[in-house]
Amino acid sequence: MQTLSRQIKELAFKAGFQLVGITSARQPSKSKYLDEWLTRLYHGNMSWMQTRQSIRKDLRLLFPGAKSVICVGHNYHSPRSGISARSQAQISCYGWGKDYHIVMKRRLKGLDDEIKKLQPSVKSRLCIDSAPLMEKLWAEAAGLGWQGKHSILISQHIGTWFFLGEIIVDIELDYDQPGIDHCGTCQACIKACPTGAITKPYVLDASRCISYLTIEYKEEQLPVHLASKMENWIFGCDICQQVCPWNKF
Repeated sequence: MQTLSRQIKELAFKAGFQLVGITSARQPSKSKYLDEWLTRLYHGNMSWMQTRQSIRKDLRLLFPGAKSVICVGHNYHSPRSGISARSQAQISCYGWGKDYHIVMKRRLKGLDDEIKKLQPSVKSRLCIDSAPLMEKLWAEAAGLGWQGKHSILISQHIGTWFFLGEIIVDIELDYDQPGIDHCGTCQACIKACPTGAITKPYVLDASRCISYLTIEYKEEQLPVHLASKMENWIFGCDICQQVCPWNKF
């Protein structure tokens, strides 16, 4: 399957993705940490994280017969990424362009169509972040990068400014080596987070995260102890990415 795997990667780059890797559909060992994260109520009011908990941990429950996962990354960096001014209302960089769900789905569908020209019998399922899938774990397993101390996936090649997408297929492919952690002793993201959402390295309390508070939190008033720490962010937040040294390269 080495030839087919190589061809799939070439097609992914032609489709406009900057990162691509392939991994087995077997449950990643790190998926066990989801249970503890939910027990600590770090998901806030995102109840859907619990209702499909078992599926998130094992994508073979989402797509029976799954054998491989093709993971891709799409760079959304812009010249304004990394801006540090706090004097005006701020919107997270990923929200400046077209709806990424539409962009990613279109490109994934195009890639899937090309794969089926090579292997007509393959069955597949396309996923973006709306699917019950721990996509950062799969992307790490496929070698796209590693989950940094802020929990965001970091690529040595393009930093953190990229969307993830997956194509699950029912055939065995040639698999890449998992990403290796290169955060070292750096704690820039932990120190920079104004709400203390990164409780310790690699653990994010989403209920304190500005992105959660400005997008997912549905109450009329923000929690009093966090309202004064928003630093003018009104949709999402980029602070932990702005300070990440891997985005300086």
